[in-house]
Amino acid sequence: MSAESELRAELVKACRVLYACGAAGDGLGGHLSARLGERILIKPRPVSWWRLTPEDLIVLDLDGKRVDRPGEPSGVKEWPIHGRIYAARTDAGCVFHAHPAASTLMAALGITVEPLDQDCAALTDRLPVLDNGAVSIATPALGDQVARALGSLGTLLLKHHGCVVVGESVAEVGVGAHQLERVAKTMLRAAQLGGLPVLSPAQKAAILAARKGAESGSMNQERWRMLQDYYLDRAHD
Repeated sequence: MSAESELRAELVKACRVLYACGAAGDGLGGHLSARLGERILIKPRPVSWWRLTPEDLIVLDLDGKRVDRPGEPSGVKEWPIHGRIYAARTDAGCVFHAHPAASTLMAALGITVEPLDQDCAALTDRLPVLDNGAVSIATPALGDQVARALGSLGTLLLKHHGCVVVGESVAEVGVGAHQLERVAKTMLRAAQLGGLPVLSPAQKAAILAARKGAESGSMNQERWRMLQDYYLDRAHD
């Protein structure tokens, strides 16, 4: 099997996991891509997150032009999210954008993540929010705005619009997208049960200091294998 064939199969599995766990929202929008040399292998919008096949994925250049079938439309209006991030980040191997319910609501309400549990601690002070009026990221200039707001981090919230998750691998992005939605649900629940912030500055600092250096790439691989086990074998109609 060629490297591209393996990448296509990996992206298809990831799309199914992200939809099944709720990270892809209702599945009516969004896209997942991977770097393919100087090109982008990406899920087009009209294709189902659950029932897509490796052959459904399309190939774009970094300027959004379709190269596998030149002249045909790509079906990816917001390709600049992907193209401009790949251009700005040599470490980016995978990019995800979708509209998951909890994280979209958390950003809209202006809720800041606190280290209430391990997942929340991983994103505390590491989750920027870009408020661009909720417009579609359909031009290179808007894509550059997203890339700048993201910086060297792995996760960005688009206020009233969803999220962007970036990583070196499909596994890293899959775990990150799942984690983001879990964190958002936790913070929304905390807001419902009592006032925010929950933790004092001293409590927050102590938790973050204790967890410094706790994350690792091997943990991402382990979590990604588990997410596939949990979600890929479930019957879905």
